[in-house]
Amino acid sequence: MRAFPPKLNAYLKYYGFRGLCYLVGILPKRVSYALARAVGSLLYRWSREKKAIVYENMRRIRPRAGPGEWDDLARRSFQNYALYWVDFVRCYWLSLDDVNTEVVTHGAQWFDRCLEGGKGAVIALPHYGSWDLIGGWVGQRYDFWAVAEALDPPAMSRFHTELRRRMAIQIIPLAENTVERVIEVLMQNAIVALLSDRVLAGGSVEVEFFGSQVEFPIGPALLAVKLGTPVIPCLTIRKGKHYHGYVGPPLEVDITGDSRHDVRETTQKLARVYEGYIREDPTQWHMFQPIWREREA
Repeated sequence: MRAFPPKLNAYLKYYGFRGLCYLVGILPKRVSYALARAVGSLLYRWSREKKAIVYENMRRIRPRAGPGEWDDLARRSFQNYALYWVDFVRCYWLSLDDVNTEVVTHGAQWFDRCLEGGKGAVIALPHYGSWDLIGGWVGQRYDFWAVAEALDPPAMSRFHTELRRRMAIQIIPLAENTVERVIEVLMQNAIVALLSDRVLAGGSVEVEFFGSQVEFPIGPALLAVKLGTPVIPCLTIRKGKHYHGYVGPPLEVDITGDSRHDVRETTQKLARVYEGYIREDPTQWHMFQPIWREREA
């Protein structure tokens, strides 16, 4: 079957996304979640390439499990990814009071402690759980920004930005001047969120992650080494009816005078923290792109 032209395909995705937002707004949450799990199960069956990637992820995270458990974890990963999108578009309909009801935070005192230095703070997040909801909690209390990649068509980017604006999240678009804008915001003692377990743009460094080599973005560590900005690893995980946001403690950054070495070592520390996060429930890690340097037989 002939594929749609790229531009038309992008607009079809956009209007489908708007339709999903409308549907989630009129359905009870439990019905939206049930439909999301069903869609996730279907995508798990249909998307052979993505299924193979997620299956490989599960095999690396749980090496002592067997094919049956890896397969089950991969299927649940697709279901949780569908739930993530439902929660994301729910941001359009939720009030900030709703966010305070749905999100339970742990370790939030680290935000205030890290901001005492006057150099802002970086929240380093993996693609895990629903960071937008914990972002709504942070955005109500602090000057909070997040870097987000540009989407096609531009209307999709504008709609995503609007959803996050409703969560009190201010957006820095991923563009040529992103680094300068991030530094400017940090120097105003604000908080900036960076998704930090996959390279989208900019520099990267090789780290060990679940026993193999991967490339991680250097952004959080570079800001820590060059500016002295604290880097706070955070996790947002769904447990029962609530999302739990776990904050900090900030990474310990050793300054030796060799910036390249210091950035690599700090990024490796972040990777170790992420390993602990992901092991708790690997099915909530939304990684559907290959990141491993080599694929084991």
